[in-house]
Amino acid sequence: MKKIILALILMLSFESFASLSGAESKLRKYKGLSRTQKVSLELVSSGYYYTAIPWVKEFLFKNRGSINSSMERAIDKLITVVGARQFEIMSIKYLRRSKSNSVRYIIAKKLIRKNKAAAALEYVNKINPNHPVYPFALNLKAVAYSLQGKISSSVSAFKNCEIASLSRLSKTSQPILKKQLMMNKDYCIMGEARALFQGKKFSKANLRYLDIPKSSFVWPEVLFEEAWNSYYEKNYNRTLGKLVTYNAPLFGYIFNPEIEVLTALTFMKMCLYKDAKKISDNFYKENMSNTRKLRLFLKRNARRYKVFYRLVLDFEKTKRASNPLLKRFLKSVVREPAYLEIRQSLVDAVAELKKVHSGRRRLIRTVAKKNLAEVIKTQKRLLGTYARQRLIEKYAQMYKAFEGMSYIKLETLAQRKARLYNFDDKGSKRGDIKYIQRNDKQYFWNFNGEFWADELGDYVFALGSEC
Repeated sequence: MKKIILALILMLSFESFASLSGAESKLRKYKGLSRTQKVSLELVSSGYYYTAIPWVKEFLFKNRGSINSSMERAIDKLITVVGARQFEIMSIKYLRRSKSNSVRYIIAKKLIRKNKAAAALEYVNKINPNHPVYPFALNLKAVAYSLQGKISSSVSAFKNCEIASLSRLSKTSQPILKKQLMMNKDYCIMGEARALFQGKKFSKANLRYLDIPKSSFVWPEVLFEEAWNSYYEKNYNRTLGKLVTYNAPLFGYIFNPEIEVLTALTFMKMCLYKDAKKISDNFYKENMSNTRKLRLFLKRNARRYKVFYRLVLDFEKTKRASNPLLKRFLKSVVREPAYLEIRQSLVDAVAELKKVHSGRRRLIRTVAKKNLAEVIKTQKRLLGTYARQRLIEKYAQMYKAFEGMSYIKLETLAQRKARLYNFDDKGSKRGDIKYIQRNDKQYFWNFNGEFWADELGDYVFALGSEC
């Protein structure tokens, strides 16, 4: 048995050296752009994907003519393995030199971020329906239509996205791709519900939200959107029920300040001013000081991506942060798919560097180590930049939430003056089943303060309006 294992190790090592040997041969034999292309092809075909990234980038920078099919396939394969982010930082000017499906997807994604929906659609429509990236491209297509205000087209594209994701799911055996396709399917269902909401078709939107299973990674986001949908349907007790779910210990990593704002706003709509005031007061008490500290931290380290890189990695190890608010934000960030994707690519690049160290060919080994050092540095920057951007976005949410709570504070004060409203609790019984809107498939069950997994998301309050 030991001999067999030893033989396997030697065989794997030989393959590793042979593949680097082929790259070194191309490195010595060719010059200029031809060398860049030949080495790129050799590295991709040999499985040295991260080593190949700088070579492929250089090729896209320098090449001004048409790209042959073998190189297009190599670019496509490379992006499929390492992900899009290393190439998303490139200018569209250079990316558009490639006609590969993966590059077209990246360009469309960048254009969507710039709110150039029409231009994004041009690239999405050129992607081959048989390519693995196609289901994800349909998601972009639907978003583009939504940005243009074309609701029916957006709904149709999201439906096609769901179908394409399920179709591709049945054809792949790769666990990571299966997970990505499942998430894409659920995001497309969610996108369809959002489009229906945008078109003020609240009843249809509500039914579509319900099609996302509770086991889905995206489901926690759905609750908040369902709550807004119920709010616009004026089903305020249902809104409060959706939002109270976030108090379950299972969702301790989620902190969306708009949850508190919508809760207080809903109480306001029901003229339950004491409840609205209590939420507003608690929000200021718990978050004002820590939000100021977060603002100072972000301002002090505005462009220092290394600070944020170390921050998230240290948090993963210690589960500690400088203040409770930052801790809740970081708990959320390190669970996000985009963060996990960037982090995994960093791990894979470091693993490839260790593999390169074992190579015997000095020239290609030196070049490969230099390339990988550059890739790893970029990946760390991507990780730190992502963490920084997410914290800035969360701070912006807090700022917006304080604006909302300020309005609620002023409104409750105005009601107290106008109606001599007494906020003291008189101990009267609150809530009655007659206030619950439900259908034949929904049953009444008392909530005793415990959160059961199969009940999450199905709570509804039984409060009467005091307007």
